[in-house]
Amino acid sequence: MERKVTKLENSHVEALVTVDTESWKKAQEKAFKKVSANVKVDGFRPGKAPEAMLRKRVDNMRVLDEAINDLLPTLYKDVLDNEKDIKPMTQPKVEVTKLSDTDLEVKFVIVVAPEVELGEYKGLKIGKTEAKVTKKDVDAAIDATLKQNATLVVKEGAAELGDTVVMDFVGSVDGVPFDGGAAENHELELGSGQFIPGFEDQCVGLKAGDKKDINVKFPENYTAELKGKDAVFAITCHEVKAKKVPELNDEFVKELGIANVETVDALKEHKEKELLEQKKAQLRREYLDKVVTEIAKNAKISIPEEIIDEQVASRKKDMENRMKQSGLTLEQYLSILGQKEEDFMAKLKEDSKADFTKYLVVDKVGQVEKIVVTDADVDFEMAKIAEQYKMKVEDVKKALANQLGEYRYNIRMNRVEDFLFANND
Repeated sequence: MERKVTKLENSHVEALVTVDTESWKKAQEKAFKKVSANVKVDGFRPGKAPEAMLRKRVDNMRVLDEAINDLLPTLYKDVLDNEKDIKPMTQPKVEVTKLSDTDLEVKFVIVVAPEVELGEYKGLKIGKTEAKVTKKDVDAAIDATLKQNATLVVKEGAAELGDTVVMDFVGSVDGVPFDGGAAENHELELGSGQFIPGFEDQCVGLKAGDKKDINVKFPENYTAELKGKDAVFAITCHEVKAKKVPELNDEFVKELGIANVETVDALKEHKEKELLEQKKAQLRREYLDKVVTEIAKNAKISIPEEIIDEQVASRKKDMENRMKQSGLTLEQYLSILGQKEEDFMAKLKEDSKADFTKYLVVDKVGQVEKIVVTDADVDFEMAKIAEQYKMKVEDVKKALANQLGEYRYNIRMNRVEDFLFANND
């Protein structure tokens, strides 16, 4: 097998592979057996007739196509295994440039990582912000903790904003129920904004056993089938529940089960430290994003369209899957937002290009500064995980075995970010 590699413009590489005759013949034989396995000839079981008879009934181009498709993964892997400088960023374009019973030549056009020419990346005056936590922040965090541990208790009176109503409802437009408009024993917190405008407000005042028709108008940015339409929800209220927020005392604090935190004062101190760490992490992320954005502005990079197109396709697919889990199509979701698909795709492309550019410059800084991750570094980080989660190091290694390359890469990226944080103001 022969390979000829040529560097093309704009981060493209051409690999021309010539398959030796013997390997090509073997591939054709294998393909013929597969293609002819179900060919029927009178007097013989499928695929069991003499080869000469089978060949008369099998299209040779089908055999060649099957043989090529079977060989392509091997040929491509051979290129990557032997040309270590080639780091593909997308699926290659494949073209058969020579084909006969004895000859096969295949051309792979591979998109590789673009060359990055860095400008200034150290000593940038971005401006770091010191993390601070106020008493108001701590009080709000304590209040949130109390509310998170609140229980719902049945109340006798009328429902108020903040209460939870347990109800059956059936929605209809022009007297006809619509899909997804009915539920039984649904729990709705009034004021949560879960339902369309006007619905929850009209539930205020309900009592257990009440029946009521609620009239609403679907907003214009709703799904195409319902937007702008008047609807009626026939509801039956089963229960009204109110939140019972626990009292802040040492007994409540102990029930939270936080290590070494058993008093109200200790909880406040714990929350203050927790908030401070969160703010430091948030400010660090925001600062590094500004630094990397500035480095990207100073860099010279030409990114092939194929890379961005693949990034966009991947992000769109991810969005479609997430919408599917919510019971929506992407078109319905965009309709709810009042957004055109072309605007959505344009923003997706803009974000994909910006994010990939940032990835490239951070990676390049790591190369220039010779920031590497050794096996010992990986072992050290795994040991830290094992200690944090009270696991055996061997179990951590097993859990990360299939993601080792990604794990190593993330360690390196974190170290590059540490470098950028330390070397810019």
